[in-house]
Amino acid sequence: MESRKLIAAYDAVISDIYEAALSPAHWDVALTSLISHFSPPRWDVAMLVWERLQPATGRFIGAAGVNDFARAGYITMFAGRQAWSMAGHAIPVGQVVHSDEIVARDRFKQDEFYKSFLSNWDIEVSIIASLDRHGQDHLGLCMPGPDQRDTSGLREAVTRLVPHIQRASRISRRIGEADLRAANAEAALDASPSIVMSLGPDLELLHANATAQRWIEKTEGLVTTNVKVRFADREAQERLARLARGEGEARTENIPINDNGTTVFLVAMRVDPKVGAGFAVANGGATILLVGGGRRDVSDEIITRLRDWFDLTPSEAKIAAYVADGKTMEEYARDRGVSVNAARFLMKGVFGKTGVGRQAELAALLREAPLNWQSPIDRFLTAH
Repeated sequence: MESRKLIAAYDAVISDIYEAALSPAHWDVALTSLISHFSPPRWDVAMLVWERLQPATGRFIGAAGVNDFARAGYITMFAGRQAWSMAGHAIPVGQVVHSDEIVARDRFKQDEFYKSFLSNWDIEVSIIASLDRHGQDHLGLCMPGPDQRDTSGLREAVTRLVPHIQRASRISRRIGEADLRAANAEAALDASPSIVMSLGPDLELLHANATAQRWIEKTEGLVTTNVKVRFADREAQERLARLARGEGEARTENIPINDNGTTVFLVAMRVDPKVGAGFAVANGGATILLVGGGRRDVSDEIITRLRDWFDLTPSEAKIAAYVADGKTMEEYARDRGVSVNAARFLMKGVFGKTGVGRQAELAALLREAPLNWQSPIDRFLTAH
């Protein structure tokens, strides 16, 4: 039966390993804990590194006994190049070996890693664990130390801890991938010209994309009080609250909002906690998604009429609509993914065809345009 002290040592290291799964910076602490509990004297280095042989590259996950300068030097000069690393790629995942089993000692002493680095500390051997493979990349744990030390206890400990290190590493990678997907999704939402907001079960505002934030600042139809969303229209507010509470079978509500004299329709969707679990987690537990087209002071019909009247191109008509909506050329360029110079060129064409010279004049022209505008040809055909 194992002693309580040994069990406590394993518990401490395993606890640190799983803490590192949630907080990658904690890998240094976990490796330090592994050394302090199981390494022989003067065996105080551990490196957890992803490495690739072709091209020779590497990336530290964590390390103990290796400062930032030494880490940078290892990645630059030795990752994927030194003998232990190259031989370690052939070790089956999950296996733990002594370095002498994969690289002869005499051969290793000819390696540049030993001659220019490890020999300064009389380090000749290592306990090496193969942990994971992802494409051409290999994750290994290298714990080098001086010869003439009994490493059997360390090797046994690493062997027993390998499954935990593997599991924690994969959890950490998946969390990182999920964070990246969430960041990409948030960036895509922020680039969207549509209003997008996510709300919690008490209608607290969890996230609003850039378009929604600008709209909230200007609109009179919606206010945020103590981080909670509240519509000025009582009926709209009650419909949203019922949806959030899950009352009735409806999963969506089309809610009209009076936006400074213009009606904006927001579609409120209740997120299914089962089907939409990924969305809810990525959005901090969102239960309601609000989506809308935003404020439009100029109808598509007027834009079409204006385009026909002044012979605007489709792109010129779109930038004219942006200006009429109180937006700038810079916002048009950002939302449409074009350069400001390209937007300026389009605006120059609009000015030339409409006979105005400033954005304010163009906005006024579009706002005052009657719904029954007709082109000269249309008016001629109507009259005759």
